[in-house]
This record gives sequence, structure tokens and C-alpha cells, in this order.
Amino acid sequence: MGTISGTLNSYPEACVIWIDAHADLNSIETTETGNIHGMPVSFLLGIGSKVEEFSWVKPLLKTNKLVYIGLRDVDAGEKKLLKENNIKAFSMHEVDRYGIGKVVEMALDHVNPNRDLPIHLSFDVDALDPTVAPSTGTPVSNTRYFLLE
Repeated sequence: MGTISGTLNSYPEACVIWIDAHADLNSIETTETGNIHGMPVSFLLGIGSKVEEFSWVKPLLKTNKLVYIGLRDVDAGEKKLLKENNIKAFSMHEVDRYGIGKVVEMALDHVNPNRDLPIHLSFDVDALDPTVAPSTGTPVSNTRYFLLE
């Protein structure tokens, strides 16, 4: 939240590419676990109730400037928020189907079609299969797929 907040404070037109196995989009209302680490994107977008400890986070991120790559473990509430807010997401299903190069191109076409905006890249190590990066605290096998439908 801190680095994206800083980026958007300095570059309000920046887009965010979020590479992760998880959407981290839960709000206080949608969370199944109550884990704050599953909520940073909702704070950045201003979705859901406020949490006093994170009142410093200004909702500067716009849904049309956010794109996900690599999702494969998404809660039901997050799926609903993705749809309701028209947030573009490419799961591992699309990465396997089109290849990572094409998915990156499609992601950029969505958030930065002219390739002229600053980009904040968020990369969570759990985007990698745990056979490649076993030390993550939230491993998810690449064989587990998330579909928006």
C-alpha cells in the first residue's frame, strides 16, 4: 500500500500491474479470514469500510488503471468485487492459454494503451509456482485455476 500510495501521489496518472496468485482485494465486508494482507487493493481503491489503522491510505487508484496477472486463488467476495468494479484480471488460465508475453501485452493495452504512462509493478513471489519459490507464506500451485465466469 505504501509504495503504490507514494507512486500515485507523485504520478496520479500511473497504472498498476499486480502480479500475484491472490487479488488482495477483499474488503472488511467480503473477507473470509479477516487477514489485512488480503485487503490492500480495496484500501487503495476506496472499496468497503474504512479501517482506522489504514486511514492514511488515500483511495488514489482507479479501477481502469489496475490490471491483475497470474490470479489463481481468489475468494468469492473478491470475484464479486472484480466483476462489480470491472477490474481486468488475467488468471493463470490465460497465461497458459496465450503465453505470458501476450498476456502482458493485453494487460498493457487495458491500462496503458499508448504506452505513455508510468507503471507501478507489484510482484508477489506467490505468483510463482511453489516448486520454483517454496518459501512464500501463501503458496498456490499453478495447477489451480481461477475463472471469472
